[in-house]
Amino acid sequence: MSRTPEPRSLSSNEVARILGVSQVTLRTWEQRYGIGASGREKNGRRRYLPGDLDRLRRMRALQVQGTRAGEAARLVLSRSAAETTVDLRRLRIAESAERLDLATLGDLVDDALGSLGVAKSWTEVVAPVLRDIGQRWAKAGDRAAMAAEWALAAAASAALDRLRAPAPARSGRGPVLFVCGPAERHDLPVKMLCAALGDDGAPAMFLGGLVPLDVLRAVCGRFAPSAVVVWSMTSPSADVRALRTLHAEGVPVRPAGPGWRGLPACGEPLPSSFVDALADLHRM
Repeated sequence: MSRTPEPRSLSSNEVARILGVSQVTLRTWEQRYGIGASGREKNGRRRYLPGDLDRLRRMRALQVQGTRAGEAARLVLSRSAAETTVDLRRLRIAESAERLDLATLGDLVDDALGSLGVAKSWTEVVAPVLRDIGQRWAKAGDRAAMAAEWALAAAASAALDRLRAPAPARSGRGPVLFVCGPAERHDLPVKMLCAALGDDGAPAMFLGGLVPLDVLRAVCGRFAPSAVVVWSMTSPSADVRALRTLHAEGVPVRPAGPGWRGLPACGEPLPSSFVDALADLHRM
């Protein structure tokens, strides 16, 4: 009967190169937090097994996201699925985005939405990964980072399209409509906000971009919305004239997104925080 081959182990130098840290950092993590190599050679040199590398990857990913070393170690070592699952999801999604693996990204985002709900999937998983990738792109002009950001945004948007939101509760109020500026190309944050509202059982409709003003008027006349969220990520997509026209006609417009900043908009702006904006819309 053949023996199952033992998993390949790695040296400290190999692991340090994979993680982009020094060997001194690896020794520090092991001595201070107990996260290190589970194997040793006869001469005492460390050998890292696949499970060791997984834990170290999580430790590194948390630190890159701004988590202090002690807290990162606690999360890595914790047996609480509630704490470690989010970290693992971020790590796997980030790795799949770097590989431009759209199929795996779709599966991972689908699973997050189904397990965590829309709001938590966005605020704790997808948005942090997009932010980290975007910062790398902005700092170094890394084209690979730009492609990874595109891949994750595309996969997340497609996952929302597949998501079947629960039927809204009969609240006696009109739905919240979500629409983008005519030139808007970054609709994922507001699409997530709409899905999160629907996920909580509130009536919500995402209309997307390039919606003619007359069409929007007709939709408002048909559904009597409690609010019309007009999203703009950048100022060129912020249509101040259309917003003022709708406001003057009595449409309850709510400008949202950084594109409106500094512009003479009308209507009460939504809070910039996703969580605060969601709570604000629930109070309407």
